[in-house]
Amino acid sequence: MAELGKIKLITIGDLERKLGSRKFPQFVEECEQGFRSQVSEIAKYVLAHHEISFVFLSGPTSSGKTTFSTHFTKSLNESGRRTHLISMDDYYSLGVPRYDQEGRPDYESIDTLDLDMLHGDLKALESMHEVNIPTFDFKTRARFFEESKIIRPRPGDTYMIEGLHGLADELRHNLIKERSVGIFIMPYASLLADNRILDHNDMRVLRRLSRDVFHRGATALSTIDYWPMIAKAENEFVPGYLEAADFYVNSALEYEYSVIVPKAREQLKISINQYMEGELPPSNNVKEGVFYADLNTAIKSAKRLIRACNKIPRVDPIVVPKDSILQEFI
Repeated sequence: MAELGKIKLITIGDLERKLGSRKFPQFVEECEQGFRSQVSEIAKYVLAHHEISFVFLSGPTSSGKTTFSTHFTKSLNESGRRTHLISMDDYYSLGVPRYDQEGRPDYESIDTLDLDMLHGDLKALESMHEVNIPTFDFKTRARFFEESKIIRPRPGDTYMIEGLHGLADELRHNLIKERSVGIFIMPYASLLADNRILDHNDMRVLRRLSRDVFHRGATALSTIDYWPMIAKAENEFVPGYLEAADFYVNSALEYEYSVIVPKAREQLKISINQYMEGELPPSNNVKEGVFYADLNTAIKSAKRLIRACNKIPRVDPIVVPKDSILQEFI
């Protein structure tokens, strides 16, 4: 059973003392090395246990699952262990999503995935049978298959399965327990001033809205407006998945407060200004015909985050290494 361990705590003063053309790059490298060492530790464990065929990774939204999986798979491949990365996002069900009372679609619950199909593919791989991994198109909500994603198992292959529900019992049942290992990833840190101004959930909100704005054409307010759906699902699964994991990875990088937070703050300000001027685009996280699920509450949350973010020193995102987990969010 994995445990969160001690939360990382950093203050505004800590960030200010790290500023400077020499100090901050060193600070970045120290943070990045801390993350890389976690990847390396688990990779070494898997490499030392030749019986392990399946590595399951779970974690809440904006935890860095994609980057961790990429680094981890690359590490094993470079060490001679042929490893295949399987994203659970490609196993979304084809049906129409459910909506909550405010009109938010449910893309978070476990039954939004075709776990029967995924489990069948994993059982086939365990039995050394060829499998064609699907690709899911989120725009059309359709599934298709590509020849490039056919896996032809060889003895000693490893399969990295990553997704929100990567440690669900429904996914791992009937697989040989001794042949798998579970990892739970989540940023676990808080920023302090006179009191705690940003907790670890706030940081994931800021990561997520930054990613949604820059990579998915969303507004900052639409991400905050959708967050209750995310929080509801996470409250149901996070404790159980952490308990089911063999390893916990803390994906918080202390320097991100000076990189992610200012970028997210600017997007929050843009959304608030658009609202004040009557130019706020509709949310893309609600059903047709609904503008926002609960815009007033989203605005209150956005203003709270802006007040907290205003205190944080800003650093140019150019300092973020190209292979950093933070690249998912900038």
